[in-house]
Amino acid sequence: MNNKYNVVLLFGPPGSGKGTWGKILGMMPGFFHVSTGDMFRMLNVESKLGLRVMEIIRKGELVPDDITFNMWQEHVKNAVFVGSFRPQKDVLVLDGLPRTKPQAEMLQSVAAVRAILKLDCEDHEILIERLHRRAVLEGRGDDANEAIIRHRFEIYNRQIQQTLAFYPRDMMAYIDVTIPPVRILAAIGNVLSKSLTSMS
Repeated sequence: MNNKYNVVLLFGPPGSGKGTWGKILGMMPGFFHVSTGDMFRMLNVESKLGLRVMEIIRKGELVPDDITFNMWQEHVKNAVFVGSFRPQKDVLVLDGLPRTKPQAEMLQSVAAVRAILKLDCEDHEILIERLHRRAVLEGRGDDANEAIIRHRFEIYNRQIQQTLAFYPRDMMAYIDVTIPPVRILAAIGNVLSKSLTSMS
């Protein structure tokens, strides 16, 4: 019997809409969305761990692999305990994990990846402008400083190829995030309808 979580991975640079589309999928029956960004922001900022994580995020750096993975596992276990995530019935939509190859290796021990959606566009300046707007609308301090934003893009570009190389290429689907939202939704739905029908 396979006790691994059935997982869909969302990849994409900052501002690509991973969180938005992850939340949309998470509202559909049979899907449960987990955002590591939201998970980190829910930490008690007065705790030792919260202070450390917030300091790392404010600099635009990645939270260490072991901290990220252990927090994610605890978060998912709690969701199972309260009944919001049913591993035998629901597909886990991951936004923000794995960010590195070591995280992908850790995830492999507990998850069966069914599909990978790479949300991106050719001109990252479009995404940088989106992040500036989000900083104003949502009060997101981590999106307000352009130098930090560009540093986050550098880290993403440095890590993404190695992380994606861990997975078979035929599992990945590129989604252009500059097309109208209804077409993005249709593209995501088309990929998932094909990749999840084979699940036992």
